[in-house]
Amino acid sequence: MRAASMTDVNAIAVGDVEEPKLDPRGATLKVEACGICGTDARTFFNGDPKAPAPWVLGHEPVGTLVEVGLDADLPEGVAAGDRVFLGSILTCGECRWCTEGFQNLCEHHLLYGYDPFPGAYAEYAAVPPIAMKNLIPLPEDLPSDLATVADPFACALNGIEQLDIQLGDTVMILGTGPIGCWQAVMARDRGASRVWMTDVSKDRLDLALGVVGRFIDDAWVAGEDNGVQDVLARTDGVGVERVSVAAPAKPAQQAALEMAAKRARVVYFAGLPKHDPVSPLDMNQLHYKELSILGAYGATHRQYRITMDYLNRRREDLEGVVTHRFPLEQIADAFETIRSGSGLKMVILP
Repeated sequence: MRAASMTDVNAIAVGDVEEPKLDPRGATLKVEACGICGTDARTFFNGDPKAPAPWVLGHEPVGTLVEVGLDADLPEGVAAGDRVFLGSILTCGECRWCTEGFQNLCEHHLLYGYDPFPGAYAEYAAVPPIAMKNLIPLPEDLPSDLATVADPFACALNGIEQLDIQLGDTVMILGTGPIGCWQAVMARDRGASRVWMTDVSKDRLDLALGVVGRFIDDAWVAGEDNGVQDVLARTDGVGVERVSVAAPAKPAQQAALEMAAKRARVVYFAGLPKHDPVSPLDMNQLHYKELSILGAYGATHRQYRITMDYLNRRREDLEGVVTHRFPLEQIADAFETIRSGSGLKMVILP
């Protein structure tokens, strides 16, 4: 079969590899589409010890279950031959966090597409036994390229649930990538009276507004203060009730505290690089304004299920976030498009 293997940092080659062997407790997926996640991009640009070269990345796959092992335990509603989405966070199902419904915080979690489980930038991909419970059936006519976004969309939903938006709140989203776009749509659905977005890149902001602009009340390019004074000017100095930091940037994390109103809720969605994770924050903002500051990581099984229904119902509003589709042979072009910032969501179609 054909597969794309990362051979080094910033290097990927498409060639013939052996088809995955069927585990008696697993399955084989014929890949119809696989999104490029921000994690994949970071790995491609910087390397990762959990992706030893040559390594097949790709952990946002959609496809058809062409083989199911004799001892496999399929989720309810899933059968051989079905089109399915595969959630990427692989969990033990037994630790405290799994049993309490917070699978994203599993003590032993792994990530599909990383050692020891190769990913889905390939014609076929193995579904290991630990991933079988992550299979979710697709609505019959939901396009595969849109269905791939169920994984990052579910993560965006986790951030929105942490924000706990109330009717009448003003929601400020820092960062206009796919996560920021999806959160803007969900914030409106949750009852926000105003949804604002900002980005340091005018091109990226314009691209986002072209997709979800009808859900946005105001948007602007952030200046040196990352949009703080713009927010305060628009709110008579009060600030906003909800802030989502959907950009992995320390200045945005600090700006979120400064533009938040008293008793506001701030969610740090985007993480920082593992080699530089410490951010200087003004804790007096937290103290004197009684802010609630929360993190959001990954998604739970419940959020994956909600996302699939949401994508199906709102496909016309959401499909524009997938701006580029590439055949497997052009996967290097897809990563370069991400690097250039000229698109939102990239999908590979093996």
